[in-house]
Parts: sequence; structure tokens; C-alpha cells
Amino acid sequence: MSSPIDLPSPAHSHRAAPPRFFGLMKATSVFVAVTMLVQGITAGQLLSNEDGRGLHEVMGSLVTISLLLQIIAAVLVWRVGRGSARYLGFSALLLVLTSLQFAVGTNGNVAVHVPLGVALFGGGAVLVTRVWSAHA
Repeated sequence: MSSPIDLPSPAHSHRAAPPRFFGLMKATSVFVAVTMLVQGITAGQLLSNEDGRGLHEVMGSLVTISLLLQIIAAVLVWRVGRGSARYLGFSALLLVLTSLQFAVGTNGNVAVHVPLGVALFGGGAVLVTRVWSAHA
């Protein structure tokens, strides 16, 4: 006869469910990163395309919209889903830096605009990594 097998209890067999709206925050974080990537591509278009400036400006607006959606998702995760507020703080910082980026770019200060754009893209990559590597 075989001996009984000890099965793990259901309470220990799975991780806690992520907070409500965390899937939305995952989606918006990817949207932020993609818009930032395309914004960098359109920056290169400025050098070779007459319509590059208009496209770069439109993408800048999309980056801002994506960050606003990210902030809404982060607020929902924090307040409604009772998740961490750390995503909200980081997303808000990216929005503030994006606003600064807009002002610097509008004034034509390329010496600040280009490095800040690279830093913003890095921040978008960090946001996606943090959101997708933890569930709150």
C-alpha cells in the first residue's frame, strides 16, 4: 500500500491576487514606453524630413496623454485597488519631466532637450520594468 501524499494547502499554493486595475496599469505602462520610443524615432526624423517637426510635436502630445492615462491607472490601483502608491509617484515625476521637456524643446534648447529625452525614455523603460516585475 502507498502512503498518503501531503498536498500543499490552497492558501499557500498561489500568490496574492494583484490589486484591482493592475492590468490597466500594465497596459498603460507599455503605452508610455512605446510612445516614448516612437518620440525618439521622430526626433531623428527632424534631421531628414520636412514634416519631422510636426510629427515630433504630435508624438509629444501622445507621450503626455499616455502619461496622464498612466497616472489615472496608478491612482486607481492605489486608491480603489489598495495597491502601492509608488507607481503614482514615479509616473507623476515622468509627467513633470515631460512638461519640462516640452518647454525646453519649444525654446529650441537642444543641449538640454536631447539628453532629457534620452532620460525620459530610460524612465519609461524603468516604469515598464517595475510594473511588470511586481504585482504591487
